Amino acid sequence: MKRVLLLTALILAVGHLSARVIFVKKGANGNGSSWDQAMGNLQEALLRAKAGDQIWVAAGKYFTTKDNDRTKSFVVPDGVTLIGGFAGFEAMPEQRDPASNLTILSGEIGQPSKDDNAFTVVYTKNASSATIVDGFVIMGGSATGSASQNPMHHKGAGWYNDAINGTSSPSIRNCIFMSNIAREGAGMYNFASNGTCEPTIENCKFISNLSDLDGGAVFNDGNNGSCNPRFTNCFFEANEATYGAGMFNKAEYGSAQPLLKNCVFVANVAYIRASGVYNDRTASSKGTCEAIMVGCRFEKNSSSVGSEISSRVGSFNFSGLESNNIKSSGY
Repeated sequence: MKRVLLLTALILAVGHLSARVIFVKKGANGNGSSWDQAMGNLQEALLRAKAGDQIWVAAGKYFTTKDNDRTKSFVVPDGVTLIGGFAGFEAMPEQRDPASNLTILSGEIGQPSKDDNAFTVVYTKNASSATIVDGFVIMGGSATGSASQNPMHHKGAGWYNDAINGTSSPSIRNCIFMSNIAREGAGMYNFASNGTCEPTIENCKFISNLSDLDGGAVFNDGNNGSCNPRFTNCFFEANEATYGAGMFNKAEYGSAQPLLKNCVFVANVAYIRASGVYNDRTASSKGTCEAIMVGCRFEKNSSSVGSEISSRVGSFNFSGLESNNIKSSGY
């Protein structure tokens, strides 16, 4: 037993020693070993990174590709920590200031219009909680393609978190999802078909994301799987959708039970129902679909029909919820 424990400790120590920091700075042309030798290509840094590595990214706008390939995204490998908000001299992440040093991941490729932007800006698949993204503005995704093609062509313009047939639960902190457009889930799409999708999203903002159909800011899809993300201290403002401008939850033969703690929904617009949160569970479905809300606040949200929080069947679980204009929560 002692030999096994010693071997395990040795393996962990070697793994720790092999972990590294890769430095990225706009316009640089180094090998990524330091700020003075920073790389200029974030995509190359992501390709080099292995589990346990950190990528420190200095302020600037980084595009998904240098050509016009809409299918390219920033793919974050499992176990990698991606940190933005640096000025480009810091010795530790605590010294950075993301608000002053905006680090933008952008899908704004091609022509000035959004018609040819990247379908999805950030993509994760089967990512564990050791996969961390902290301190970025994620914007300019345009998932407006055909629904008959790749799902990423019409869902998850800002971030597509894919747990199909697996588990994908990355940790997302201090990020802004802004000005992404899609058919569904413009800001973020969590997909748990035959899998488990439980990302943690902390201190993030979802601003001015637009979905033609459902989930202006976030779409949590637990059909035939388990999609239970956790949102803490998040802010949803001026997002738009037909149903669920702030958040749309769906679970047929599965579960979609996001937990929202101390989140704020302001000035979101639903063209039909649920300017805040919509739970899409029919009376005949065999899934569990409910948003669990604790200490959340709703202000100045609007929809054509019904309330800020709506469902096809009564499926809400909330406490300490504040609103200036919540009415009945029925369909």
